Amino acid sequence: MDLVIASQNKKYSTIKKKLNYHHGDLKSQILLAVGKLIEKHHSTEFQLREIASLVNTSVPAIYRHFENKQQILVEAAINGYEVQKSFRNLGLNTSNKTALHKLVVIGFAYVAFARAYPGLFMLMKNLETNEILAAQEYARQREETLEVVKKTFQDCIDEGLVENIDSEIALTFLQATSLGFAQMLIGKSMVFFAPVHGHDETLISKVYQTAIQGILTTKGKSVLESAIINPFLQWQGKGVSV
Repeated sequence: MDLVIASQNKKYSTIKKKLNYHHGDLKSQILLAVGKLIEKHHSTEFQLREIASLVNTSVPAIYRHFENKQQILVEAAINGYEVQKSFRNLGLNTSNKTALHKLVVIGFAYVAFARAYPGLFMLMKNLETNEILAAQEYARQREETLEVVKKTFQDCIDEGLVENIDSEIALTFLQATSLGFAQMLIGKSMVFFAPVHGHDETLISKVYQTAIQGILTTKGKSVLESAIINPFLQWQGKGVSV
């Protein structure tokens, strides 16, 4: 088990290194700076000079990489999906015993991404511009993400873990659960909804347990306890926000 955890710690560290600022990689720095500024302002109403200051460059240097601010926002949103995918893949590499484990860990990864990169999360979920929505790569990544979730849910049905119910309704409910939880974390409103349990690191596991147990078969309920173990908690306290 220690070897497995060490291996996953290394993979998570690799993700963080790829996403952190690297001297000489100005374009990547700019895209991550967008996330930082959105986190600060809770909007896209920031100036290019703020990006320049954050990455220690000049506005003309930014224009050597991007035509305008809208292009920066589009590429930052696309980058956000890549970051989210990295979290999802890490989770799936860690918890994949059954399709139910996979479905739940996709939710854990979603919330972990929101915690670690709230600015990118807000850009993708709350602040999409017309240019972002029109970008083919952004649309492709969004559809890819949806297909992963849809397939995993169908696998849960095929494996006899989830009742054969309307998947569109079920997935809407599960997405609302993950999105709502992430939004409360980012908006720092958890204290109002969960004043007693808000600081419980296993709260998201308990929320998922409550959300999905009603659609599980007897077989699904038998594996639920292990499926709701959040693998991202093992990185807390190690200099990584998960």
